[in-house]
Amino acid sequence: MSSQVRQLLYSLSIGLRIGAAMHLLHTNIFEFSPTGGLSMLPTIRALGDHVFVDKLRHRRGKNIDVGDVVICSKPTSENTRICKRVAGMPGDIVYANAMPRYSATTLDDMPYEAFVSQENPRAGKYIRVPEGHVWLLGDNATASLDSRDYGPVPMALIIGEVPFASFWGPWDFWPSMPRQIGSNVRSSSSSMEEYLRKVDNLFAF
Repeated sequence: MSSQVRQLLYSLSIGLRIGAAMHLLHTNIFEFSPTGGLSMLPTIRALGDHVFVDKLRHRRGKNIDVGDVVICSKPTSENTRICKRVAGMPGDIVYANAMPRYSATTLDDMPYEAFVSQENPRAGKYIRVPEGHVWLLGDNATASLDSRDYGPVPMALIIGEVPFASFWGPWDFWPSMPRQIGSNVRSSSSSMEEYLRKVDNLFAF
């Protein structure tokens, strides 16, 4: 075997190893993928945003909590992936409101049917999230197809959690600096007694 053939086989071997390592990284550890759609505005842009997906620590719903943004397989289409925010964990009770999915000048212009659709059996009901499932919602409720429509989502469908996003337009050579996509749940130092006192003051006449 000539030295040129050996060099070619060696280069091919190195290429295959790099490819296998990249595939392993992309499939099981970390991913950088484009997103699209209106459902997560303003957190994630409708076009041009790319998200970092942490698969190692959060695959199948591990270490996920209310407020986290996740990527998962769509329950009604296994080949489609969705980006939503966790609004309910197993055992939580959530309200399945039916937000309108069309534009109007003011809320007063919205007919009652826009909020409570008779075609959706979940609309207007309180639902306990079953074990092994989560309740997913889009940040832009008026343009999101989510658990209000297809119900609780099995945690096994969760691919990973989204800690960062970066804008990378079609004319940009490099993506922008990553921005944090954190939980929308914020802790409060107020006690329950203080909270209830504030609520009472709102309704004091």
